[in-house]
Amino acid sequence: MRAIKAAVVREKSGPFKLEEIQLDAPRDHEVLVEIRGTGICHTDIVVRDQYFPTPLPAVLGHEGAGVVALVGAAVTKVAPGDHVVLTYASCGVCANCQKGLYGYCPDLYTRNFSGARPDGSSPCCSAHGEKLAGYFLAISGSANP
Repeated sequence: MRAIKAAVVREKSGPFKLEEIQLDAPRDHEVLVEIRGTGICHTDIVVRDQYFPTPLPAVLGHEGAGVVALVGAAVTKVAPGDHVVLTYASCGVCANCQKGLYGYCPDLYTRNFSGARPDGSSPCCSAHGEKLAGYFLAISGSANP
């Protein structure tokens, strides 16, 4: 676990407040990116206002770019120091993903709007150990190591 800063939304239609949170080290297939640029867009506002039911409190943000800081043991496509643009998650194995139609993955909403990894865990928690929805669109880009 490492301490980082993140903009956390704690309640429906609440403000984005900068907090210190705790972040797990990347798992085997995960990448930790030092965010160099991000924004808050309509999707973040819709989730903050709970039109999409991502659990709160949450670390939102899905439009971003940065530099790879750490990679999990099974990551082969990027390395620390690489500049990257972030995108949403898909399963990679369904018929649509196999055709390159990642936006049509039947598991798209679960993987991106649940606020959790596919196994239900979150890579982050508050400084006091409170679970945060910290896997928004597999990015939660309003946090920075």
